[in-house]
Amino acid sequence: MLFMWDPLHPEKTVQQIQRYCAFQDRSTHDVMEKLKSLGVPYPRIKSLVMELAEERFIDEERFVRSFVIGKFRQNKWGKIKIAYALKSKGIPESLTREGLENIDEEDYRSALKTLVKRKLSEIKGEKNLNVRQKIINFALGKGFEMALVLEIIKEIKIDP
Repeated sequence: MLFMWDPLHPEKTVQQIQRYCAFQDRSTHDVMEKLKSLGVPYPRIKSLVMELAEERFIDEERFVRSFVIGKFRQNKWGKIKIAYALKSKGIPESLTREGLENIDEEDYRSALKTLVKRKLSEIKGEKNLNVRQKIINFALGKGFEMALVLEIIKEIKIDP
């Protein structure tokens, strides 16, 4: 449980936020939001974030790597959705690109193919055009690129 900011005992909040960062990789944005929610004054937030970064409790590169791999493997998100989520956390585009390069292209295609096949089995029995459009919408919603989605649909032979 995180404690509210106590200016007389700031070490309690510092220890709690260190545990918060150690439990799971966090972005600077996430940590700043957590500190704001605890009522920590803004100048202290900046200095705390710098301390946490120096002590490697916060590491944006490490966060991006774990976020990208986690969202891809666990949530089956495509690169577009992952990039958008990282942007919303204030992660620089260059760091996002580096993180996305950690996704193996073969695994990426295979994951999309599996998702498409599963979705296809769920919506059998409808007109082909309708099925194809539903699969496209589903895959785009998961954050996969249109060109790749169309390639996979062609491979699986879902008729237009």
